[in-house]
Amino acid sequence: MKLKNILIRITVIVAVVFSFLSCNDDFDSVGSEVVGDVNFEDKQYSAVPIAYSKKFERVRTNSLPIDQQGTTHSNLLGVYNDPIYGQSVYSILSQIQPSKLNPTFGTNPVLDSVVFSLPYISTAISTASVQIGNVTETATTYRLDSIYGNQPVKLSLYKSNYFLRDFDPESNERQVFYSNDVETNFGAEVEQTLLYTNNNFVPSAKEIITTTETVTNGETTTKRERLTPRLRVELPDEAKTLFSTLFLDKAGSPELSNVNNFRNYFRGIYIKVEPVNNNGNLVYLNTRNAQITLYYSFEETSNDVTTTKQDKLDLNFTNTFINAIKTTLDPTIAEELKEENQDTVNGEDNLYLKGGDGSYAVIDLFGGNITNENGEEENELSFLKRQDWLINDASLKLYINQNKVTGGDTEPERIFIFNIETGAVLLDYFLDGSASVETPLTSVVNHLGRISRDSDKNGEFYRIKMTQHVLNILKGEIENAKLGVSVSQNVNIITNAIGDTPTTKNEIIPSSSIVSHEGTVLYGNGVNVPESKRLKLDIFYTSSKEN
Repeated sequence: MKLKNILIRITVIVAVVFSFLSCNDDFDSVGSEVVGDVNFEDKQYSAVPIAYSKKFERVRTNSLPIDQQGTTHSNLLGVYNDPIYGQSVYSILSQIQPSKLNPTFGTNPVLDSVVFSLPYISTAISTASVQIGNVTETATTYRLDSIYGNQPVKLSLYKSNYFLRDFDPESNERQVFYSNDVETNFGAEVEQTLLYTNNNFVPSAKEIITTTETVTNGETTTKRERLTPRLRVELPDEAKTLFSTLFLDKAGSPELSNVNNFRNYFRGIYIKVEPVNNNGNLVYLNTRNAQITLYYSFEETSNDVTTTKQDKLDLNFTNTFINAIKTTLDPTIAEELKEENQDTVNGEDNLYLKGGDGSYAVIDLFGGNITNENGEEENELSFLKRQDWLINDASLKLYINQNKVTGGDTEPERIFIFNIETGAVLLDYFLDGSASVETPLTSVVNHLGRISRDSDKNGEFYRIKMTQHVLNILKGEIENAKLGVSVSQNVNIITNAIGDTPTTKNEIIPSSSIVSHEGTVLYGNGVNVPESKRLKLDIFYTSSKEN
C-alpha cells in the first residue's frame, strides 16, 4: 500500500513536470525578461469567489478507507458533542467470519467462555520490568490515540439478524450502505439478541493482562499475556449458551462450511452506543482487529487414555462495516443549512464544514461579474484571461468565524479541497513536495495549509495554495469547475464516497471528511462579512507597468 501510493505520486509529478516544461514556453520567456527589467512590477489581484454550503442527509459509511499505511480501518464509536453543531452518536454494524471454516470441535466439546475484544489505537510510551513471582515481565505504558471526551457511554453488543448483502441486485455493483440505514431501514433486526451491556464504558489506556490455564494430562499450565489497551470482556452465560448452540452444536453443518452460507447464518454483530446524561466519549478504532473468541474444551483418547484439551475459534470482524451516525444538529444551524436558505447565486456569509454526515462548502472561483477597466460589467474569468500576467502565486484564504466557533482543540487542523464534479484533488496536491505518508497531520501543507492560530491558540484562517490550478483555468486547459471544501481527518486519503442532500443523490464527498468528527464555520463572500475577513483568492502576478 505504502509503496504503491509513493509510486503513483512520483509518476504524476514526473508527468506534470514534463507537461509544464513543454507547454509553458510563454511563461518561461516572460520570467526571463523580468530579471533586471524596470518595465515590470509585481502586483496583487484579489478575486472574490461565490461560496455557499451543502448539507447531507446521509453519507455512505461502508467501505471506508484504511489509512495509507494499510493498518487502520477508519470507524468511529461513541458520542461526540460538537460545540458548534450538536451531538453525533456513532455505532458499528459488522459482518464476522470464523478464522477457519468447517471447524471441528473434537469429542464431547464444551464451550468454556466467549470473549469479546475491541482494540483501541494506542502508542507505547514507556516500558518497565516487573517481577511476577519468579518471572520477570515487561510492563508497557500506553497513550490512547484518537480519543475525544472522557465521559461514559452505554455500550451494548447485539447479534444482528439483518442480512448485509455484498451486491446490489439492481446494479450488480457493490452494495452501498448509508449512515442512517441502521436506524431508518434495518429496524429491530440489528438488535435481535443482546449479548453484553456496559452502562459506563470509557476506554482505558491500561494494558490488558490475560491469564490462561491449560490442562494437559491432569496438569495445569498457566500462561500470562500482556495486550495493548482494548475493551476485553467475557460475555455472560446466556451468550455462552447461545454460541454453544450456534457453533459447537453445528459442527459439520452446511452453515459453517463456506463463507456465503455462514454470512447468511450468522448475519453480524451490532455495537450500539447511547449517551449517558447526554454526554460521552468518542474513539477511533481499527475495527478489523476486533474479535469474538470461543474457548472450548474437548476429549481426546489415545492408548485407551482420555484426556481433556483446550482450543479456540476466532470470529473476526470482516468484509462489511457500517458506521451508523445519528446527528442532532443545533436548531439555528439546521435552519441556516436548509437548501432553500442558501444563496447559490450571490454567496453566503458563513460556510459550514462538518465531518461525518455533515456539510461542506461549494466554491465558484470565477463565477461572478466585475467592473472592468472600461467601466463595463464583465465576467471575471473573461477579464482575467485577457490580462498579460505572469502568475507567481494564487492562494485561497478562508477566515474562521470566531464569533461562531469555540476555539482550541475542537477545531479541525486540516481542511480539504476537491472538484465536486469528479472528486479529484487539484494538480497542486501532487506538486506539493511536503507530502508524507508517515505523518498525515503535517503532510501536503504547502497546498493544504494547516490551521493558523492566534496567540490564544484559537483558529484564525486556513490557506489553500492553488497556483497551478488557477494557471490551468486561465490558460483554458481546464474548466472553472466548482470546488468543494471539507474538513479532513487525514489529507493523505484522497478516495471519495457519496452522500445524499435533500434534492440530489450521490453527491461526491471525500472519505476523509466522513471519518472526521469535527466541524468549523468559515467566512464566505456575503455582504455582511467584514472586508478583512471576506473569502478571497489572492493572485500575485508580474506585469508591465503599462498594465
